[in-house]
Amino acid sequence: MASFLVQAVCETLWPTRCVLCDTPGALLCDICTKRLRYIDFYETCPSCGAPWGRIQCDACNAVARKRKAIAQPCASCLSYDDDAAKIVKTYKDKGEQRLASVMAAMMARIVDPSWLEWAQCISYIPATRAAVLRRGFDHAELLACRLAKETGLSCIGLIEQAGARDQRALDRRGRLENMAGRFRAPRAAGFERVLLIDDVTTTGSTLAAAQQALERQQCSSRLLTFARV
Repeated sequence: MASFLVQAVCETLWPTRCVLCDTPGALLCDICTKRLRYIDFYETCPSCGAPWGRIQCDACNAVARKRKAIAQPCASCLSYDDDAAKIVKTYKDKGEQRLASVMAAMMARIVDPSWLEWAQCISYIPATRAAVLRRGFDHAELLACRLAKETGLSCIGLIEQAGARDQRALDRRGRLENMAGRFRAPRAAGFERVLLIDDVTTTGSTLAAAQQALERQQCSSRLLTFARV
């Protein structure tokens, strides 16, 4: 009862507002939700999840594969435009942790049901220790836990950071070099199929490195993110 009263008082004094249009009532209002740039799973590349790559993909063709490891199969909910960026930044950097439930619900709606049937559990790409200290929480872990509630799967931390810098200040080449061999997955031993979660796919280097760590434990993974650059 005390918790309910506290929430009621807080909502009266500081009403929940849409992170995109500031309308009171919900973290993401219906109008803004409908205008988001959703990625059609059935139009994407079946290998890397690039939008409109179903017939011919320009992100994971033979030339691209020679340059870098490709994270696959991968699916994402939104294209990373200004609206998606504001949602992610409000969640990660402004501490609006309630957005994890909103984002997870959107991800649950777009993921292929066969992926959920295939996966033994959900896991996530852990944030660096510096990022957790800065934000006060691990954004990918919380997002994965909320998605687990949406799907009925268990959320298990299988991957560990082996040391890496924050990716956001690095260019494409720097991201690839930074991620090489940067993850371990000792707890993945005994697991065969994992749905791996992160917030944003940028170059895919982080996802590919985490996927390789799982593969070293004979564990296959499919990748799901909230948005894709």
